[in-house]
Amino acid sequence: MLGSVAIAAEPGLVFVDRTKPVEVCGLKAASLDLVANALVERGGVREAAGDEKFLAYEQLDFTHIWTFTRIGHPAHPAVVCRELKDGNSGLQVSMHFVCGGNRLACESLFGEFLDLNERMKANAKRPPS
Repeated sequence: MLGSVAIAAEPGLVFVDRTKPVEVCGLKAASLDLVANALVERGGVREAAGDEKFLAYEQLDFTHIWTFTRIGHPAHPAVVCRELKDGNSGLQVSMHFVCGGNRLACESLFGEFLDLNERMKANAKRPPS
């Protein structure tokens, strides 16, 4: 990782109608449920970490990390796109969070990702061992 990490949660948590067309980090899909399919069809990604609640992809050029809730997660469907850029002060991370699930579950998940971002910042400040 580069020096420091700046986290921007813009545009923040966005609620959408899961059945309507949506755009996340410049990727357009017919609905929020279809963003992962559109991402894979576009290509240039590989499956990264995932578990029974989440599926994650990373761009092959390391510019974006995508996280999707799986069916059964209370916030499903939700998409988190982290855009990674080299900035003057180190790595810049912009988080785009789009949710079509239960509002309270979406807000809770958004908070979890903000906490994760804080841990990323703390880890980036540690000197390499």
